[in-house]
Amino acid sequence: MQIPINAEIHLSEITAEDEAACLEYLQEPEIYAVTLRIARPYTVTNFRSWLVILGGQRQQNGRPAVWAIRNETGKMIGACGLDNYARGRHLAEMGYWLAKPYWGQGIMTAVAGRICELGFRELGLEKIVAHTFAHNAASARVLEKCGFRQEGFLRKHHRKDDRLIDARLFGRLKSD
Repeated sequence: MQIPINAEIHLSEITAEDEAACLEYLQEPEIYAVTLRIARPYTVTNFRSWLVILGGQRQQNGRPAVWAIRNETGKMIGACGLDNYARGRHLAEMGYWLAKPYWGQGIMTAVAGRICELGFRELGLEKIVAHTFAHNAASARVLEKCGFRQEGFLRKHHRKDDRLIDARLFGRLKSD
């Protein structure tokens, strides 16, 4: 199943065929610097472990909650999804990454907005939250453009590379 975003971009389920794209794009130091759960270096083992987790989530919920962002050729150029989504739960956390060559084109804002629509209309969510590292102004701007509001500033909230990193907590309600 494809979820259209615009004439060039769509979402679909992540598959084993996306391994090469993930291995290519997730080596980028700037993606690593602004994400919490992407390893560096990103390996085949990392991708295959993630695929197993996604399969388990799909089986549990009867549908995917994380999707590949694809360009007009169908190549995976990023991912966006709802972590901690479970049927009957009112809340999920949105996470995303986009390949660096596609930054600054409005793609992530369009994708995040569509994921919110899907979460509220099709998954029955009442609230979607997202964390950004405090230094990641671009990600915060994506969320703000999608109607999220900053709900908190979390001091030394995440540990990455033996450093404690401040985070901003954003939330969007279905009623917003």
